[in-house]
Amino acid sequence: MFFTNYSYQHFDWWHDVVPGAIDIEGNLENFDHIGLFNNHILNLGITIGLNDYWNITFEQSFLERCMKWDGPVDDSGNSLTVHHRSECSTTDFYDGNSIKAFGGITGDAKLNFRYLLYNQMKGPGTRVFIGMGLEIPSDNILTESPWTKIDEQFTRHRHFYISDGAYKMNFELQFFKKRIQFPVFWGGTLSFNTPLNKSEYGFSPSNRLGLSLLAMSSSRYFTKFKIGKISLSSLGPTLNIIYTGRSSWDNQGETPNSESIIYIPGVNILLGFENGGGVGINIAKGFEKYINDSPLDIDEELDIFTFSINYRTVIDKRIEWLWY
Repeated sequence: MFFTNYSYQHFDWWHDVVPGAIDIEGNLENFDHIGLFNNHILNLGITIGLNDYWNITFEQSFLERCMKWDGPVDDSGNSLTVHHRSECSTTDFYDGNSIKAFGGITGDAKLNFRYLLYNQMKGPGTRVFIGMGLEIPSDNILTESPWTKIDEQFTRHRHFYISDGAYKMNFELQFFKKRIQFPVFWGGTLSFNTPLNKSEYGFSPSNRLGLSLLAMSSSRYFTKFKIGKISLSSLGPTLNIIYTGRSSWDNQGETPNSESIIYIPGVNILLGFENGGGVGINIAKGFEKYINDSPLDIDEELDIFTFSINYRTVIDKRIEWLWY
């Protein structure tokens, strides 16, 4: 099976004054930080069935992340804070002759194995999968903690990045159930992602625990919703809950505001094609709660809107040597 997914995320963000921060004019900062952050993600992948029970999936991501600073600027339009400015992740970030972040578009690659633990075969019933995989980092990473200080003053830095520079293991459990009545298909995935090492610059990423739920209706409810060879197959709710633990940097300790829980309810629309394949569209709004239990944490608010569209199709191809 070949699949591709494009996702757009829009963050309208604000956080309180950073204690002790000095602006670029040498004055103590007395302003909040506010702006917009847009995230474009393209995933390309392929799944190959190794036998009746095992499959393997390879997935590569490509990203662009852009910050728009809406806080105070000087007469030349430059941000007054060393923490944020209008910029994108496609470019390197320098502070003088020192590079603080390697820019680019290539994100992490993922290699996952899944095992069909239980299958009801045709008709109503239960499907259960277990899986594990490896996440391979790209080189587009930060080279220094955004919270580094020289002579008690923060250095110029970038907070966002394409990759955190560490290999990770991913474990998942998938449970789905097919029914005759609405919802005709429902279930979810419980996943856990944990780093295996630090980045070469001393960053220890967070552990992540995620729960993804969905429910689908039947195409028989939408027999009139058809345009040419495209028909509406399903309409249903989705819910993603993601817990992110504390991250840290060598010699810097825990990263402020790194522990959080995000709730993303949404609506999923599935379109089918007569010649095979399907397109899924998801529209959602996220709600994030920061767990402020560290003296380094500051108040922060986010309004999150997401849109994604994916396409997948089964390739009519048999890899002969897998059957020997």
